[in-house]
Amino acid sequence: MNFKKLVVAALGSTLLMSADATAQDWPNGDLRFILHVSPGGATDVLARRLADGMQQITGTNVVVENQPGGSGARQLALMSLIEPDGQTIGSVTASHLGMLQQSEEFDLSSIEWSCGMVFDPYLLAVRADSDIQSLDDMVAKAKENPGGLTVGGFGEASGGHVAWAMFEEAADMAGDMNWVPYDSVGDAVVSALGGHSDVVIAYVGLVKQYVESGDMRVIGIQSDTRSESLPDTPTYAEAGYDVDTTWQQFRGTITPAGTSMEHQQALCNVVEQTMQSDELKQYVRDSELTYGFMGPEKFKAFVESQNKAAIYWGERLESIQ
Repeated sequence: MNFKKLVVAALGSTLLMSADATAQDWPNGDLRFILHVSPGGATDVLARRLADGMQQITGTNVVVENQPGGSGARQLALMSLIEPDGQTIGSVTASHLGMLQQSEEFDLSSIEWSCGMVFDPYLLAVRADSDIQSLDDMVAKAKENPGGLTVGGFGEASGGHVAWAMFEEAADMAGDMNWVPYDSVGDAVVSALGGHSDVVIAYVGLVKQYVESGDMRVIGIQSDTRSESLPDTPTYAEAGYDVDTTWQQFRGTITPAGTSMEHQQALCNVVEQTMQSDELKQYVRDSELTYGFMGPEKFKAFVESQNKAAIYWGERLESIQ
């Protein structure tokens, strides 16, 4: 699907904005924060908390828009129509890398990779009443009945989809379970709670409340260490599955291609200051995220290195499907 043409047709030329503002003037009016996910997921929640903090620091409105579709393709199509004046930012996660591998419209240079913020390990969870008690149970059932189980997560070729492919390979069960894509991880969790998928790949911050309420059980986490709030949940390695733990969800901000380094740095200064606020520090702790702030140059280099893994696993996913 050509998301750029779709957005142009739907929204017209009203998106174009002037680029007269300088970094010294920044922010020059309301900031526009375009998210690639639907409301309610981990990326949405963090972005809205970030927006609130940025408003307090800058004294200007930060208007959040949800533009899900194509694992970030709709968001990038929208941002490509906006002049790079420093007034528009977007959410970004590892899922963008998978989308870029499949896209004929966009590549790494289609946006500016402005700020890295946090890292978040993937995990696998089921409803509390599921007969899947462990990773071994899930693998055994999938092999007994290929195609009979589903695993839900965000998007196609997303960060979570890649993480799932990594587990599939480690468990020698590639293609034995059906991947079901959703517009956000939050949507995937809700679907699993409703019994519409057997397993969900998510994050601690999204499932912890359901584990505490007795509605969900986490069966494994893609991390070197156990989760503090899920001490009984084994890591993949502890359960006998050798999965790369350096592949984690990352969250940060992007800006339209051509946004000046001065504007990017001004944005990152505010993002870093916001992330150091008591409220955001508490949120990061409660969600068991790993703080990992990176400015424009470091974040771009990090993304380029992660993109190599995304390319490899994107090819693996394509071969499986």
